[in-house]
Amino acid sequence: MAIHGTPLDAGAEPIKGAGERPPLKLGRYEVVRELGKGAMGIVYLAKDPLIGRLVALKTIRAAAHADDDETREFQQRFVREAQAAGILNHPAIVTVHDIGQDEATGVSFIAMEYVEGSNLKEVLAQGRPLTFDDIGEIIAQIADALDFAHSKGIVHRDVKPANIILLEGNRAKIMDFGIAKIASGVANLTSTGQFLGTPNYMAPEQIKGAPVDGRTDIFSLGICLYECLTRRKPFGGDSLTSISYKIVHEPFPPLHEINPQIPDGYEDIASLCLAKDPSKRYQRARDMAAAIRAVVRGERPARVEPAMAEETIVTHSQMPTMELPLPDGDVGGVSTRAVALSTLPAGADKKTGSSTARRAQLRQQLNETLSKVRAYPGWRARISPTAVAAVVGILVLLLAGAVLAIQRQKPKVPNVDSRVEKRLARERQLRDEGNALLRQGKVKEAYAKFEELSKLAPNSPAIADIVQKLEAMRQKEELTKQQLAVAVQKRDQGIDLYNKGKFDDAIPILQESFTINPSDDLTTNYLKFAQEQQQISDAKARATQQTQQVRPTGTVATTTRAGSTQTVASPAQLTTLFESPFADGYIMVKVGADTVAHENLYEEKGRFFRRNVPRTVNVTAQFTPKNADVQIWVVVPSEKIADHATIRHNFPPGTAFKLLVSFNPQSKTFAYQLN
Repeated sequence: MAIHGTPLDAGAEPIKGAGERPPLKLGRYEVVRELGKGAMGIVYLAKDPLIGRLVALKTIRAAAHADDDETREFQQRFVREAQAAGILNHPAIVTVHDIGQDEATGVSFIAMEYVEGSNLKEVLAQGRPLTFDDIGEIIAQIADALDFAHSKGIVHRDVKPANIILLEGNRAKIMDFGIAKIASGVANLTSTGQFLGTPNYMAPEQIKGAPVDGRTDIFSLGICLYECLTRRKPFGGDSLTSISYKIVHEPFPPLHEINPQIPDGYEDIASLCLAKDPSKRYQRARDMAAAIRAVVRGERPARVEPAMAEETIVTHSQMPTMELPLPDGDVGGVSTRAVALSTLPAGADKKTGSSTARRAQLRQQLNETLSKVRAYPGWRARISPTAVAAVVGILVLLLAGAVLAIQRQKPKVPNVDSRVEKRLARERQLRDEGNALLRQGKVKEAYAKFEELSKLAPNSPAIADIVQKLEAMRQKEELTKQQLAVAVQKRDQGIDLYNKGKFDDAIPILQESFTINPSDDLTTNYLKFAQEQQQISDAKARATQQTQQVRPTGTVATTTRAGSTQTVASPAQLTTLFESPFADGYIMVKVGADTVAHENLYEEKGRFFRRNVPRTVNVTAQFTPKNADVQIWVVVPSEKIADHATIRHNFPPGTAFKLLVSFNPQSKTFAYQLN
């Protein structure tokens, strides 16, 4: 059962059934219900009666066996870290509203912003889909939040998917700032040698117990990015020792070996985030956010060299993240805790909460004990060489046993399978070669590369999808080649008929070739020549057969050879006007089956160097009166324009019309007006 809108700490589990009865009030807050439990305390949903706001109360209780000084130390740490987290006012950070302590129960609590949403750990566990752009935007928002916190001198120390809340609108928030450091005080009072943070998301310096700063959070956020992209952790293992060893010593598996579809830029970002040496990582979280957003925009992220990067905001704590204090016990009548405290520097009492008087008392007890030890007569006794040899032998055996135990715990380095490495190298080579061929427009050759790649990786859905798309592109390319072959065949057939003088038969075949491939200038020119020759032939035929006489009524009296007279309608007229802005191409206008204009949109100029310049098309043609479709074609190969329009119009006998053609260069559209 997932708890939404609840900022639970590491290890918190929601309550499923009967459990501890929640208190009615904590401080001034009225408890509504219990949300969950964690290692540090209980989380409640509560209401602030002063302003009626719902908050999440995270309770933190010191260990039951702690003494007064340790309890005061815990309270000081709690107040200090909660106040520091409270100054973080950022859209991507869960706000800390208040801190306090319930007088009745002695429980300390933090009142935090209550948000409705799922944490990123739940989203990944449920397998909910996230696009690469969604993942990039989520991680970039968290990087912005971390950079803001680092600029205030605060390190999160426990960045992980469970602490990242996803809200509506693809917004993200990070919670539990300072909780990891407060938890360190609780760990000191309850147990020793504990890790602070979640091992899978810790940086190498945390595992080593070295000081931490903002670059530690960048390493943890890099692991979150890797897990979101691949749905697996970069440093996995079946034990804490194995995981820790891989984080400190081993590289992470490359992203493209897991999913070839991951954009290339994420590989560079992951390499910078997960560098073992903090000086080789991003020095500011905002640099990481900028690189991620560049990948989302489809750009290659600029690589930030550490030597050229802006100075890191150092926010480290001098307290190591893994503590190993001396065990409690008595040696010579003086407790080891007293011995440890007496050897601390003068300023250490500020961290432990011990008073100056107590330290002086412990030092006095230590001096008295040492004086008694020196006065003990056994110090002056002689030890036999046999006893010394026995002690040395025992120490050597103990040392050898310790070395063997350490060697057994060291994880085994897996053997490298040369066949697998060779196959992976071949897969990378085929993928790179296929992408290069696609960029060159060589679809058929790229298809062959990816088809071979699919045989090497048959279970990759990404590669199968690419092969399917390339197959569709290849088929489309083959179909286009077949259509162009048909157009060439029709063109050659029409030219052959034109050369034989069969203009009536050549015109429809050339028109069919022109419809398939209007950018073929040879087809266009022969079609124009055939139509002109056909018009000349028709004019000669009419001149030899008819004698026209124009009458006032708009008719023509025709006298045949037999001497009879019949009345024929006078022709209609259409003028085509177009101020061409183009230096190539042509315009063709047909009224029914009659071609009334077929003109180039340019003319050649220049005495020594001929060049094409735009010209104004102004051509008039007569034709038999009719009610027919006016079809207009404008073809400009350099602009990849092949525009076609149809206008239905009636042309009575003896009438004259104008077709005005205009071109809009902004929208690259034509307008046609017939009047």
